[in-house]
Amino acid sequence: MIKQLPLGSQGFVTSEQGLGMMSIGITMGNRDLYGKKNNVSKKGVAELISRSIAAGITHFDTAQIYTNLSGMMIGSWFPLANSSEKRMKLGLSENVGKWQVATKVMNSGSKQSVKNACYRSLRDMGINCIDLYYLHRIDPKTPIEVIMEAMLELIDEGKIKYVGLSEASPSTIRRAHSVCPITCVQMEWSLYSRELEDEIVPLCAELGIGIVAYSPMGRGLLADTSLQFDNLSRMDFRKMGGVEYASKEGERDLARGLEKLAENKGVPLSVLSLAWVHKKGRDSLNGAGVVPIPGTGNPNHMEQNSTAVELSYKLTDKDMREIEKCVPRESMAGLSRYGGALGERVFTLEENITLQEWDKRNQ
Repeated sequence: MIKQLPLGSQGFVTSEQGLGMMSIGITMGNRDLYGKKNNVSKKGVAELISRSIAAGITHFDTAQIYTNLSGMMIGSWFPLANSSEKRMKLGLSENVGKWQVATKVMNSGSKQSVKNACYRSLRDMGINCIDLYYLHRIDPKTPIEVIMEAMLELIDEGKIKYVGLSEASPSTIRRAHSVCPITCVQMEWSLYSRELEDEIVPLCAELGIGIVAYSPMGRGLLADTSLQFDNLSRMDFRKMGGVEYASKEGERDLARGLEKLAENKGVPLSVLSLAWVHKKGRDSLNGAGVVPIPGTGNPNHMEQNSTAVELSYKLTDKDMREIEKCVPRESMAGLSRYGGALGERVFTLEENITLQEWDKRNQ
């Protein structure tokens, strides 16, 4: 049974597992960034949302940049452009009062751009208020304090309830939290991505900030041992997106070793790797809460993933040591999770201009 639990310490309550909606937003035809076919029609997404709610998953995580190829190349105005927010509209309207919606703004260079993006998201999803509104990435040229003022204004207007950050450094999290209380931060967290455990996790435990864990199964690599990097499409994000752990020598051996452990426990590899994130977060965050958001556009996969919550409560400390022995933290240490421009906007490299520097430049 998936419970509704507090995330962070600002009053937000949501399901202890969510659903990432990138697979029904960033699409080429009916295929997602990992080559999986999904029913991305409005009715197909509505079924996904309804079945998720029936499984106990009420937290739906999307973003304004989750748009199809036409929208990316030509613009959102183009008639064939579509986004996850627009595709979710029917499913949200059919389940009013049963969900919590989180979305993210990428263009966060000014207060007005953050607010205008919020109004657009509300219109596209056909809702009156966003439960959780994130900065998708931190703009290095605008002080985080300024953008947090925009968030406070949106709260006062009744357009959003709670605020989050994604891929923010510890110093930026502290600065933001001092202006507008942060409910949670969204970070990649899986057996293949653990660098946040050094500073981000202790900081969140200290400040009562929850963590929403994206890519909790290592972008699908910890769900399917049949995948082979050389056989992936050149458009597969694990290849074209610069995900270094996907091409690391010996990576498939790690996944197969963990799969053997999963088989011994009578569960799929995906469920065991996801359950690890749940327990790791609960054990590390001092009650601040963790919500993994495995992404899929397939209702059957969503339902299988949902069983990880129950398993996570059965895992012992010995089980956790066995899992981490199969996939040692050092095996993926120091590898880039993104290439190109996105690779420069991760929390380990993020540097936000101070108010003092900004004031000097604008005098």
